[in-house]
Amino acid sequence: MSLFEKLGFQSHPFLKTNADEEDLLKEYFVPPPYFDAVLGDPNSPNSSIVLAPRGAGKTAQRRMVEANAFKYGFLAVTYDRFEFGSGQNIDDISLQYHLRNVITRILVSFLSYLSEWPDVSKNLSKDEKRQLSIFIHTYLGELTGDEIQEVLNELKSLPDKFKDFWRQNVGFMESAINFLLKNYDLESVDLPDVKQEEKRLGETYKFQLETLLKLVKKIGFKSIYVLIDRPDETEKTGNNPEATYQLIKPLIKDLELLGLPGYGFKFFLWDKIEPFFREDARPDRVPQYELKWTRKNLVDVLSKRLKAFSNGDIKSFDYLLEVKSNIDEKLCLLANGSPRNLIRLCEKILAIQGARDPDSNKISQYSIDQASVDHSEQLSIEHYGEGVIREIQRVGNELFTTNYVANSILKISSNGARNKITGWVNVGMVSQVGSVVVPPATRPTHLYAVIDPCVVRLMHRVVPFEKFIQDRWLPCEHCLTDNLINIELYPEGQEPVCRQCGRDLL
Repeated sequence: MSLFEKLGFQSHPFLKTNADEEDLLKEYFVPPPYFDAVLGDPNSPNSSIVLAPRGAGKTAQRRMVEANAFKYGFLAVTYDRFEFGSGQNIDDISLQYHLRNVITRILVSFLSYLSEWPDVSKNLSKDEKRQLSIFIHTYLGELTGDEIQEVLNELKSLPDKFKDFWRQNVGFMESAINFLLKNYDLESVDLPDVKQEEKRLGETYKFQLETLLKLVKKIGFKSIYVLIDRPDETEKTGNNPEATYQLIKPLIKDLELLGLPGYGFKFFLWDKIEPFFREDARPDRVPQYELKWTRKNLVDVLSKRLKAFSNGDIKSFDYLLEVKSNIDEKLCLLANGSPRNLIRLCEKILAIQGARDPDSNKISQYSIDQASVDHSEQLSIEHYGEGVIREIQRVGNELFTTNYVANSILKISSNGARNKITGWVNVGMVSQVGSVVVPPATRPTHLYAVIDPCVVRLMHRVVPFEKFIQDRWLPCEHCLTDNLINIELYPEGQEPVCRQCGRDLL
């Protein structure tokens, strides 16, 4: 019997960190405060933008918008795959590239649903049938069965029975167009007319989208939501926020498109693009939301996940421990506002416990302690690189000044230390938290703090986890930020302040 079964779970609760792979997501999804605003009103949809760090739950939100499509009566079309042709670069991506992909997905979705309502297709007017035929020729004319399947894989909200419709009727290498024309009693369109339509794409996208909306409404939907996700996960964007923004810039800048009646374009984007997006942003026209998780929110996320995988029997991680220690809040503190980090940390705990004692039915404090260090090391290296982590570990304290780094630790000039610290600030590992006068100096100097809890944990890896938390955890009553700072490191006469809002912590 596996460890997770001995602990009381039906399946491993921390095996997957990708929301698209999580079958039970509906059961443990915790909506952020603005989720209803993103969902909007399908009778009068609007476009919106969600900015969030990786692992914060952007895709989970997108999936829950999809999950509400039937309840609220909108057609959800996911656009999360961005492919590049041979020799094609980010700079080559135009609005027409995106719209062709979007229209193709709307069309495949519409035709899938239409298979369930043959009377709708029979009652289309002659002009509507010709327009639908032109759409099929233009956007699906060159697609084979396997290429249709690739599009279907993106359409997450499309019921399986409609995906089976394509599998059963269009062979792997077979062209889709002949089957569609025959199935919906549509006429073939001459090649010159098709080419003319393709040529007009850039000039008539609004008309084409409006025409598709009219067709979609005939099968009962009120509107169309286009859900744009994962532009930062392509071969051309990767870890480059500027390239990521460049990829979706043609879509996000077109206010006429984003304000098209009957359409809601919902963007779920990596927050690192914000500096590049800022110049083009129009929050007065397209609302923006930042996804930030508090420790309390994450405790709720963890509890719901545990209950979902245990048929409601396990409501807290603390329940799994040999010795109870209110561990849930402490794990969420180390997760640093990221549901994915929380899942990875819990998975690490179970893995270490299984290696230490595969026959156990409880988790030891030793496993918690070791996992906190291993997890912190792994994430710190992932985020900042081994070289930076080696340097900050040499500093040894989560609170320091430039002179301390220069003279006591790295033995370099003040300018050299200042450049090092600036680099740490730029990657989000360190933040300035005030100014202090450190005798014998008489002039104030900047005071810096390590703000990533995983890095702080790594700096004090030999300290048992419970003592580490007890000695450093200072929650701010004003902004709810969790500060991990040993107040004994503050110079005499200097009161500890919150790294986020700057208010006194004591």
